[in-house]
Amino acid sequence: MDRQTEIRLIKEVVELHENGDKQFHDSTETHTIDRYVSEDWFKRETQLIFQQMPAAIATANEVPNIGDYVSLDWINGLPLLMVRDKDDQVRVYANVCRHRNARLVATGSSGCKRRFSCPYHAWTYSSEGKLIAAPEFESGFSDLNKDELNLIEFDSRVINGMVFIHPDPEQKLPDDFLHEEMALGFKYLDLENQRVYARRDYVIKANWKILAEGGIEAYHFNVAHKDTLAPFFLGNLSTWESWGPYMRMILPKKPLLEARDLNEDQWDMRQMANVIYNLPPGMLLLAQPDNISLIKMVPLAPGETRIEEVLLVNPPKNGSDDWSEEERKIHEKNHYLVNHILTEDWVLGETIQANMESGIVKEIHFGRFESALTEFHRRYEEDMRL
Repeated sequence: MDRQTEIRLIKEVVELHENGDKQFHDSTETHTIDRYVSEDWFKRETQLIFQQMPAAIATANEVPNIGDYVSLDWINGLPLLMVRDKDDQVRVYANVCRHRNARLVATGSSGCKRRFSCPYHAWTYSSEGKLIAAPEFESGFSDLNKDELNLIEFDSRVINGMVFIHPDPEQKLPDDFLHEEMALGFKYLDLENQRVYARRDYVIKANWKILAEGGIEAYHFNVAHKDTLAPFFLGNLSTWESWGPYMRMILPKKPLLEARDLNEDQWDMRQMANVIYNLPPGMLLLAQPDNISLIKMVPLAPGETRIEEVLLVNPPKNGSDDWSEEERKIHEKNHYLVNHILTEDWVLGETIQANMESGIVKEIHFGRFESALTEFHRRYEEDMRL
């Protein structure tokens, strides 16, 4: 977002608040619970969305140096290996040896390697994915072409610090899949210069859409987060814009109302609101004043989702190699608070999922002021070809 957009959005929020208004949809909307509990529905969205849509999987600064790698998983247990190669390019491979399908590195691991040697039979690959060694290959596999046994690579692209792939290795990312405004959002967040401070992952027994929905509406703030978020935010007030499947949401804090008494050059969105970038099918960026939380949702089943959290922060001050004790205290506090607030949503999500699976109530409803959810599901249905 550029400065003009930042000012425009702050003005819009102030006007909505002064008029006692909301960003309304034309009507309420009702859906059956099938999209959250049905195995057939889950298989369909796996095939049409998670295996076919461009996917944001990580930020490039998760592998900041040549030789750095991180192991990630995607839908259906698809194992990914993101590497920064010798030419300083981020590349994404299947974390699968071409010999007998063993994983080259453990799931969730990270580190620095110039070569990846399979723990089963020591077939070894370069950071460019090339098979460079295999014990007794010439005698044991004389009828195979070593050049045809390189790692499977996914078409990937780094856009202002965010890494996208096409989850089908046979397909390419479209040239124009990401709207310019979203790309400018990554630049606005300065993703390229952020550092990974901490990460955690865990499994929640709820459908991925239930968990994503909690991130793009503020109606629940005054109730579900009455002691954590409600004291600082403007309750059921938010604004959003979307470009294709991607969405940017502004969740205004109470200090945003002070904009009326300040010169525009003093307006600062990061201080006055939380900014959320929703990157379907499985990524959400939560930008707070001094940190960014990357929240990845990987569906495991209709009622089960693995969450991966990554806390991104500014580099250490004064050009140091590591954060000071004071900086670490701030980052540790933020890491705890983000997870604490997310857990408030996740606990509710698990009870919602359990209730849906009981079948006692067969519909859900989105209110007119939950318009971002209406848009989220409109696009979802479009991708599902409903």
